[in-house]
Amino acid sequence: MLRTWLFAIQQRLRTGVRIEAGVQLKGLRNITIGSRSKLHRFCTVDAGRGTVSIGQGCTLNRYAMLQSGGGSLSLGDRVEINNYAIVNGAGGVRIGNDTLIGPGVKIISYEHGIEPDSLIRVQSNQVRAIAIGNGVWIGANAVVLAGIEIGDGAVIGAGAVVTHDVPANEIWIGVPAKKLRSR
Repeated sequence: MLRTWLFAIQQRLRTGVRIEAGVQLKGLRNITIGSRSKLHRFCTVDAGRGTVSIGQGCTLNRYAMLQSGGGSLSLGDRVEINNYAIVNGAGGVRIGNDTLIGPGVKIISYEHGIEPDSLIRVQSNQVRAIAIGNGVWIGANAVVLAGIEIGDGAVIGAGAVVTHDVPANEIWIGVPAKKLRSR
């Protein structure tokens, strides 16, 4: 807790980063935060087994969670991760500049094995990178699964489950997500 407090003070003095009381930071040596970013109360950044890089002017709202999960997680500049969103970087996650992640969104870069001859909980996880472009909006409670690429300017509707790549400037909705129209 003292390390987190000292880290927060150093960041504020050096780069204008605002880290509120109650923020959980794990693996401080593996976390980089760009200038003018804000980490609101009760959000979590866990880089205990990987790396987390947060660009300039980013916002992590209350109860947002970034987990490196043994991989790398990178946010571009001016990214906003809303309340209760979870981003897991086990397979690697890259989120481009000016992207909005809605409340309750789940971005999960791993899947459990499902071979029939052994228990699921003892099977190896399959990790695959997720790439989300610049200027993307992912609506509340959407889910982005491992191995997905979402192009620049795309919109993912609230509650959608993204199981296929989404081209740039398209709007996808539903379960599983399908193209509604172009922007």
